Amino acid sequence: MREFVFTVEYERGVDEVMDLFIENPDLHSKTMAIHATSESMWRLDRLTGPTEALEAFDEVIEQATRCNGVLGMCGAPVVEWDYEVLSETPNGRIVYSCREEGDGIQSIPHVAAKHIGDGLLMQAERRGAQNQWRLLISDDDTVSEIYEEVKDSLSEGLSLSVQRISEPECWLEEGVSADGLPPEQQAALEAAVEFGYYETPRQHTVQEISEELDIPNSTLQYRLTRAEAWLARQFVTETLGTEVEERVDPEKLEASA
Repeated sequence: MREFVFTVEYERGVDEVMDLFIENPDLHSKTMAIHATSESMWRLDRLTGPTEALEAFDEVIEQATRCNGVLGMCGAPVVEWDYEVLSETPNGRIVYSCREEGDGIQSIPHVAAKHIGDGLLMQAERRGAQNQWRLLISDDDTVSEIYEEVKDSLSEGLSLSVQRISEPECWLEEGVSADGLPPEQQAALEAAVEFGYYETPRQHTVQEISEELDIPNSTLQYRLTRAEAWLARQFVTETLGTEVEERVDPEKLEASA
């Protein structure tokens, strides 16, 4: 299998929903599941962000689902749109949506379903002006077909870039893995949690924990600082951020087709 990762970037004013992401850099959306056929698309999305941005998102989506003539991704005409918030917190949502599209331009999930058929697996992530997609595809010919149709159907104000076509990554695990954390730093984190260092109020200081472990205070502090920095980077890159890899030249992709 090959993983095809590409991004559609939106100019301000082209799409009301994407404008919310552009105006609120901390607003983030990632699919938990997405399924599509040539007729319909179902998806679960996890949204996180400031309370005000999420409330604005709720309002925009509620208005859109009640209107006729709504345009979806890439300008695809939406015939029917069901939307429901399954879980809600001040800074998060899990939402379900089901959409049917009319004739003409189709959105990316429908294009992918048409070319891949049964067994379609895909992910999507929105942040800022970018809506990034990951597809699992069995051959390069299908990659080229999807790329060409998506590129040709983009409405004005949208642009397409390809991040990579490679062996699959980031499909089997979600969140932060400790594989890259040295054992002594893992042990330091475990001890800090066990002794209540991260509780509020803090139950033990680094000095007290180091005495219990019989290691220098400076050594434990160093290990904790390094481990915390590593965890922060992992969280941002694997859980929050979209990929920033070198973009594939579209001319090279077309030539390979």
